[in-house]
Amino acid sequence: MPKWFKCTYFPYISEDPKTGKKMEVFRPTIPVMISYNGNPSWDFQALIDSGADRNLFPAKLGESIGIDIRSGKKRSILGIGGYKIIAYTHKVKILCAGKSFDTEIDFSYEHEQPLLGRDGFFNLFKHISFSEKIKEMAFKF
Repeated sequence: MPKWFKCTYFPYISEDPKTGKKMEVFRPTIPVMISYNGNPSWDFQALIDSGADRNLFPAKLGESIGIDIRSGKKRSILGIGGYKIIAYTHKVKILCAGKSFDTEIDFSYEHEQPLLGRDGFFNLFKHISFSEKIKEMAFKF
């Protein structure tokens, strides 16, 4: 019997670029924790990003659980608009949907939003679906 986990999009306050007015924007995020050498992080919201090749998190989050960020494998990551940043890869555990998974996360001092990408997150599940109308995601184990 397939096991599904569902969660709703998380509301953020944003600014309309045309009017400058504050508005509520719902984003497909999921509550997660990460752990390194048994040191867990706090719960936080990570963006589910189907356009991200890999997981990318802020370096400060990794440092908070004892990761020596610059000791990881160094890599260049090309983002939107061709903007390149440097990140360092580390093996961690990610805890979400009541389960723990071994994965890799690229940590960068030039990035602030935790992103969960295709390699290292999407591939941990049999199926992930998004429903924009009801602002909900479903994950099948």
